[in-house]
Amino acid sequence: MFNLSAQNANQTSHIAAIDLGSNSFHMIVARWDNGQLTLLDRLREPVRLGFGLQEDLSLSEDARDRALACLERFGECLRGYPSRSVRIVGTKTLRSVKDSSQFLAEAEKRLGHPVEIISGDEEARLIYLGVANDIAPDDRNRIVMDIGGGSTEVILGKGMQPRLKESLNMGCIAITKKFFMDGKVNEKLITKALIACLQELEPVKDEFLQAGWQQVIGASGSIKAVAKVCQANGWSDGTITLDSLEKIIAIYLNHGKVDAQIAGLSEDRQPVFLGGVMVLSALFEALELKQMVAADWALREGLLFDQKGRLENHDIRQASVDALAARFHVNMDKARAVEKTALNLLSQVAPNWQLTAEDASKLLGWAARLYQVGLDIAHNDYHKHSAYIVQNVDLAGCSRAEQTQLAALVLAHRKRFPAKSFPLDNSDLVRLAILLRMAAIFHRGKIKDGLPTIAVKADGRKIKLILPAKWIEDHPLTQADLETEQRHLSDIGYDFQLLTQ
Repeated sequence: MFNLSAQNANQTSHIAAIDLGSNSFHMIVARWDNGQLTLLDRLREPVRLGFGLQEDLSLSEDARDRALACLERFGECLRGYPSRSVRIVGTKTLRSVKDSSQFLAEAEKRLGHPVEIISGDEEARLIYLGVANDIAPDDRNRIVMDIGGGSTEVILGKGMQPRLKESLNMGCIAITKKFFMDGKVNEKLITKALIACLQELEPVKDEFLQAGWQQVIGASGSIKAVAKVCQANGWSDGTITLDSLEKIIAIYLNHGKVDAQIAGLSEDRQPVFLGGVMVLSALFEALELKQMVAADWALREGLLFDQKGRLENHDIRQASVDALAARFHVNMDKARAVEKTALNLLSQVAPNWQLTAEDASKLLGWAARLYQVGLDIAHNDYHKHSAYIVQNVDLAGCSRAEQTQLAALVLAHRKRFPAKSFPLDNSDLVRLAILLRMAAIFHRGKIKDGLPTIAVKADGRKIKLILPAKWIEDHPLTQADLETEQRHLSDIGYDFQLLTQ
């Protein structure tokens, strides 16, 4: 999420990424040398967080304890890393937890860095980014699959660009919990597990089949484990086929339990291996796959490349915002004018309000470009439509928390301040909303003679807006709007004064 408070933003060539998955927690540390990624360290712990997700969507105490103990160890490795060099994301299980706020607070305390919960769509994008940077460049269509503990991502793309992305509610832990938790394996359970996975694939398979592909790549612990089993048993060089999957299932059926000993299968992967095999079997059947090769890189590496892009100002979030604005026919001339005014106001108050210029300006600028998207639905209460769209659409590169902050700004840009639905305890976000409100007022209608020099001073909850007396006299509607704004801001405890000179 955005850290809006001023901080030491020194950059380093060392960056780190952590993936809090449903099966394992992974950390990877790397260094950039002459544009090349050099991996320095990898840590993986099979936390099995997904097994701790209970029916009421809370986390069991055992799962919490395992997770936090792991994060304590990860945190020791991150001491001294600036926030801009670390990216930590939570996936399916943390997306599903009913109230993750307490767990996230405890996690962030141990890690020393914020944790983002990302959508399935964003997870798929990052997986594809990691894989695309791992394999040789190719202009053919490729399909990439990643079987996690709680979800499976299927992505079709070409080169560095994903075209179709789906996140499906099936994974090695999810299938294990549902069908094999008592340790037994028989034909009936195998059939039920396969059908359940095929049902997940049914609504999306046709779109992928129609698009077509020439490469099939798997990227996950489950898929890499299957590749190792294939090689260890002499079935292939590690290439996965439907025949090899059927041989694995036959071993389980002959043994009758999930603890079957299989050459090439590690002890820590064994408890969830059959669940992953069932998901992979369904993928082969539904998508009519002939064979698959395993890639070494996936989500973690995708995070590193995405973070590098942010550090070098190649931020996909900007492209996502602009694409959304175009999709909903935003008047970009007006949006850019509001953005320019808002950023001018921010530059004047950022030091006194101790706002990080870069993060605050990005969030404020994006809100200025998106506050009008609701007009494509209806003019009445369009700010509510805008906020709903921004909150719920898939914005590539954005975490859930970032979209929530952006939606809050969009909602609060006009009328009475939405005190009941806005996080008023986030004073930095409140202050960005105030700046957006002011900028929107100056551009509410067409001002033929242009804007005057606008000066603003801020000291805590006191704000002084200073305008030329002649200009404000010639623009009575703007004056009336600013006077109304004084009353709206007083409702949330801000003293807003309009002064002339």
